[in-house]
Amino acid sequence: MAKAPIQKFAHRISKYFVPHGLVFTFAIFFFLSVITLSLSTWLAWYMGGKLSWYPKSWIPPSMDSFQLALQFGISVMAIAYPCALGLATTTAVMVGTGVGASQGVLIKGGQALESAHKVSLTVFYNFLTTIY
Repeated sequence: MAKAPIQKFAHRISKYFVPHGLVFTFAIFFFLSVITLSLSTWLAWYMGGKLSWYPKSWIPPSMDSFQLALQFGISVMAIAYPCALGLATTTAVMVGTGVGASQGVLIKGGQALESAHKVSLTVFYNFLTTIY
């Protein structure tokens, strides 16, 4: 199965980061501190949005305060713990292909899933078809 470019990039980074990254005894402390940091970041931005601590113009029209806070929390997690990014990309591709399969759409791999957003027109000739 072909890997998406983002998966290849994440694996390339993870290949060097993981073996040389963390010692097991410090990994638990590091992981817990990152979780605490990202959750506290999320909570601060979420409460700030609910209590109007920052202008509503800071929130994009397509988001609410929960989504903005979630975006900041995930950003902190990805910056502080790059392995999470490597694990998340593979998980996202697996979930995407799984959801497609549950809806009757078989996705060949990460490359097809990643390039699907560029499709502007899909024509089906018969019931069973392959999109290239």
